[in-house]
Amino acid sequence: MKFSDLRQRFTPGSPGGEKNSEEDLGLGDKVARVPGTRLINTDGSFNVIRRGLSLFAPYQNLVEMSWPRFIALTLASYTVCNLLFAVGFYLIGTDHLNGVRGGLTGWGPFLECFYFSIQTFTTVGYGSIAPISAASNALATLLALFGWVSLALVTGLFFARFSRPTRLLVFSERAIVAPFRDGRQSLQFRIANKRDGNLINLTARVVLTWLEEEAGELKRHFHPLTLERDFVSLFPLNWTIVHPIDEESPMHGWSREDYCRRYSELLITIEGYDRIFAQQLTMHNSYTYQEMEWNVRFRPMYQEREATTELYLSHISSTTPVGEEPQAQID
Repeated sequence: MKFSDLRQRFTPGSPGGEKNSEEDLGLGDKVARVPGTRLINTDGSFNVIRRGLSLFAPYQNLVEMSWPRFIALTLASYTVCNLLFAVGFYLIGTDHLNGVRGGLTGWGPFLECFYFSIQTFTTVGYGSIAPISAASNALATLLALFGWVSLALVTGLFFARFSRPTRLLVFSERAIVAPFRDGRQSLQFRIANKRDGNLINLTARVVLTWLEEEAGELKRHFHPLTLERDFVSLFPLNWTIVHPIDEESPMHGWSREDYCRRYSELLITIEGYDRIFAQQLTMHNSYTYQEMEWNVRFRPMYQEREATTELYLSHISSTTPVGEEPQAQID
C-alpha cells in the first residue's frame, strides 16, 4: 500500500476515515499505566519491554548494540579465548613448546603460553615458539581453526555495523505552537539531514494521541494531523513540518493547560530513500506534552553566502518569542 493511500485511509472525511481516525495504530492504550508515559522513546524505539519467551538472536544484538559495548565485548572475548587456550598449553606443559625461555618463574611460563596462543590465534606465527608434541600440536591446530572462524565473524560484524544505515535525521528538541497564516495557530517541529544529499523523497506523518476520562476510566485517542506539506523530494536544508490548527484539527480550541491535562503526545513517522545504501528508511520520534513550547517561533538555521548556503545544525532547536524580531545574522 502506498503512503498516500495510507494517509487517505486515516484522514477524517475520507471513506472509512471517521472510524479509522480513532484506531490505535498498533500501540494500544496499555503501553504504560502511568499517564504521560511516552509511547515512542527519543531514540525512535517503542516503549515496550518484552518478557518471557524471547528469540535468541546474537547477530542482531551484536549489530545493534552501541560501539563502546561492541568494542569492549570483542576485546573481552579475544582475551578470554586466548587465556583459555593458554591454560591448555600450560597444563600440557611448557616442555611441549619449543622455544620457551628457560629459568622462568611465577607467571613467566603462563605468559609465554598466552603470547603463543595470541600468535597462533591471529596466524602471526613469529616462529620463536612452536609445538613439538602430539598434544600441543593438536591444541594449536584447534586454536588456529578457532582463530579463522573468529576473524571471519568479527570481520562480518564490523562490516554489518559500518554498512548499517544510521539515524540520519536530527529533530528539534521541542515542538512549538506558533502563529500561522490569517491569525491562526500552528503546531510545528523541525528536522534536518545530518549529511549532505543522502536522503530524498521524504514523507512525514504525524499522529496526535491523548487521554480522555470516559466512564471513570482513561481512554487513549489517536488522530492523524493534516500537514501543510507532507512530502519533499529533495532535502538539502531543514524542513519545518507544520500542522495548521483550524476547525478540523483535534487541537482546535486547546490551551496549553488542555494539552498538558490530556497527557498529549505527538507520534512522528518519517519515511525516505537513502541513496547511499539504496534502501527505504523509516524513522520515528515523538514529543510529549512536556516537550512543547508555546508562543515562540523557530529562528533561521541557514544563511546564504556569496557562493553557497550554510546550514547550522546546532540551531535546529533555536527559538525566539513571538513579537520579537529574529536575528538577521546567525551567531
